[in-house]
Amino acid sequence: MMPKRSVHFILNPVSGSGQNKLNVKSIFSVLNTKKYDLKLKISQRPGDVCQLTKLSLQEGANVIVACGGDGTINQVASQLIGTKVKLGIIKFGSGNGLASHLGIPKELIRALEVIKKEKVINIDVGTVNQHYFFSNMSIGVGARVINHYTDSKKRQFMSYFRAVLKGLLSEPLNITLDLVIDGYKTTITPLVLFISNSNEMGYNVSFTPEASLQDGKLDLVFTEHLSLIQKILFANQIVFFKKRRFKKAQYLQAEDILITNKKNEEFLTQLDGEPVVVNSNVLRISLKKTALSVIVPA
Repeated sequence: MMPKRSVHFILNPVSGSGQNKLNVKSIFSVLNTKKYDLKLKISQRPGDVCQLTKLSLQEGANVIVACGGDGTINQVASQLIGTKVKLGIIKFGSGNGLASHLGIPKELIRALEVIKKEKVINIDVGTVNQHYFFSNMSIGVGARVINHYTDSKKRQFMSYFRAVLKGLLSEPLNITLDLVIDGYKTTITPLVLFISNSNEMGYNVSFTPEASLQDGKLDLVFTEHLSLIQKILFANQIVFFKKRRFKKAQYLQAEDILITNKKNEEFLTQLDGEPVVVNSNVLRISLKKTALSVIVPA
């Protein structure tokens, strides 16, 4: 008799709209308890998702399913680097950039069917100092956009568009950065500096529509000073015409990026849609190639 597959669900009930509930009957209808050992764990406070994932690893889970948005997926997946445990995804967040890139269905039963089939791909993982990111990271306006969006009462597309506009139109950051991109050196005063591993930020919005999770490269976009009209055009293009390249932006691919803040100050960043303060004036950004096993549609 074949041993049961151990599948653990880690639910963040406050991702996105904050009304997330897993229908246990739906889970049982797809993953029969005769073949699966199923556990559902619900986070109660910040930090719980990481701790619950670590506990599931100790308990011998074969698959750990992140039930939430990009931030929840980041917290679960960060614990799976270097293990043989597979990551499953149930979409409960607002943007869901990584899940959308992977083609994960929004409808619960279809997402459970994907998990049942266990078709796996190995994806690259971005690293910045001691942190991981799976979809994207940014500093400057990108981090501001996430802060504005986090403050929104409604997690909807138009809230995101307003956050993009507000981030671009607010006062310039006035920071000067030394960049070393695969050995190429330059100095910039960026309005936007965005580094992506996937081709979507969420809501079908993208700075980097050609990015791939499996090409061994990070996609970098930056732009320096823009006029008011150019900022509005840039925001419009990011949101509504994602496959175009903005003429005033530079687009590069790299494996290793070193960013130094010449003011010797810490960095406010966003990692997979969550604001993170990195307590250093230097960001060392690179890839761990094919470092995470993710269950995707066949």
